[in-house]
Amino acid sequence: MPIWVVSGILMLASCWQAQAQTQVAPDRYRVEFTDKNHNAYTVGLPQYFLSERALQRRARQGIAVKQADLPVSACYIDSLKQMGFEVLNTSRWLNSATVRCSPEDIEKLENTGFVKYTPVTPKKSVQDTVSDKGSDLEALFSFLFQKKNSEEIKPKYAAPVAYYGQAADQVGMMNGQALHNRGFRGKGMLIAVIDGGFDKAGELPGFDSLHRTGRLREIKNFTPDTNDIWGKNNHGTNVLSIISTNLPGRMMGSAPDAEYVLLRSEEVGKEYLVEEDNWIAAVEYADSIGADLITSSLGYTVFDDISQNHCHSELDGRTARASQAATLAAARGMIVCVSAGNDGDTPWKRISIPADADSVLTIGAVDRKGRYASFSSAGHTADMRIKPDLTAMGKETAYQNSMGNISTGNGTSYSTPLLAGLIACLWQACPDKGNMEIIDMVKRSADHFQQPDSLYGYGIPDFSKMKPVKPGTKNKPYTLSVHPDPVTGAFTVYLSPARHEHINIRIKTPSGQQVFFHAGYISEFNGYELPVDKSIDFTAGMYMVEARTDAGKVTVKAVR
Repeated sequence: MPIWVVSGILMLASCWQAQAQTQVAPDRYRVEFTDKNHNAYTVGLPQYFLSERALQRRARQGIAVKQADLPVSACYIDSLKQMGFEVLNTSRWLNSATVRCSPEDIEKLENTGFVKYTPVTPKKSVQDTVSDKGSDLEALFSFLFQKKNSEEIKPKYAAPVAYYGQAADQVGMMNGQALHNRGFRGKGMLIAVIDGGFDKAGELPGFDSLHRTGRLREIKNFTPDTNDIWGKNNHGTNVLSIISTNLPGRMMGSAPDAEYVLLRSEEVGKEYLVEEDNWIAAVEYADSIGADLITSSLGYTVFDDISQNHCHSELDGRTARASQAATLAAARGMIVCVSAGNDGDTPWKRISIPADADSVLTIGAVDRKGRYASFSSAGHTADMRIKPDLTAMGKETAYQNSMGNISTGNGTSYSTPLLAGLIACLWQACPDKGNMEIIDMVKRSADHFQQPDSLYGYGIPDFSKMKPVKPGTKNKPYTLSVHPDPVTGAFTVYLSPARHEHINIRIKTPSGQQVFFHAGYISEFNGYELPVDKSIDFTAGMYMVEARTDAGKVTVKAVR
């Protein structure tokens, strides 16, 4: 469902073991296959099922094409069609298909040999999940953080209102203008927006340059409503405007020069498990066309059929299929940004599916002063990983409405594309970095990095701390030194000039025995200083001091 702000809903759920034929809507089922035999495609010729751009993204990050990337076997799909099933979507990563049929039709699959057959999934027992929220200790932990953070005022950076208009606060809070001012506005990055509808996105003034320059690459629908590609819902339009609007003086998006593909997966007006299957199909399509980044402001916890509801113990990143797919997308080199959810004020309180997925960025919400927004869904995951990962302005966030006016709204639906756009700009600036390296850079810049919690995660990023070298320029060599030299007691290792990247410092004997190790992160341009405590027991003699960064290794001698 779209991540709206909701309140007063008692969500019901229970846990169950997924079956091979799962009813995902009143007339739709998920069918899982036993294998990918008789496949027309091979891993050795991926260009026939993955775009050149998708292959380049993987090649840059050293990611191999695997058996799971092969499309579902066409002969199995054809067999289903011949048996009277309407095939709606498929998942190559999870080797399944979503079909429309009757319960009686499912029984036909028992003896096919290529379908993992089990009887039609029984209804789940329903229970009140308020008792499944976690321990009293964890609830107290979250409450204490909420109380503390409600009084905090984060530093507010100044983005020029004359240029950013009503988006000045939301971009300035993360110092996004530091990237934009250096020319990094998302150019060349392909962002997939997965949502429920993009009504009027083809005609609003804020998207003029998007259409005029051909940067709106495609819009594709993964719901049965194939007659209305844009959708009658404007939630996706609002989301797109936060990231792509180009109206200087009125509103500027966080990645106004990026390229976009719009993917509809949400069936507005009803809520069934099938929407997770639609979402998975959209994610896999984004991978296949070579999207660099996915932003999705959708989340799933409760459905019209309460037997399909999720429960808190499923938030482990491995149980829900949408969460599995989100993790698999990250493993293929994309950055996946998903909304935490807006259930902070409800009995559910926690993040939704697929926000529990590993290796994706789950985004929570703060107000314009950097204070936790009470509606923003909390972590941790069921297996106690930090979620949300980051936070951005999701209260009174500026967006372009369907009338072409600039409005404000609340929700992690809005904080997610806002942050996703700046991450795309950062990746444009650091094209040699892998997706996990970019994610690490953003987390390390955030104001709660040293003390992440279940409300802010690692906090609000500061993109001025991530100062990439301008494209086309070469990095200056490092100078490494030790002072004083000879070493008498405590001493300091200096590295200059420094960039924003990881650093490992080792001190070794001439024979190679390591006597000291330090791992850190360079966060300033003017150099890196490491004080070494005099209490560390170095015997007299010569040592090799080695500094290794992303750019290479430098070694100097030091005498004690």
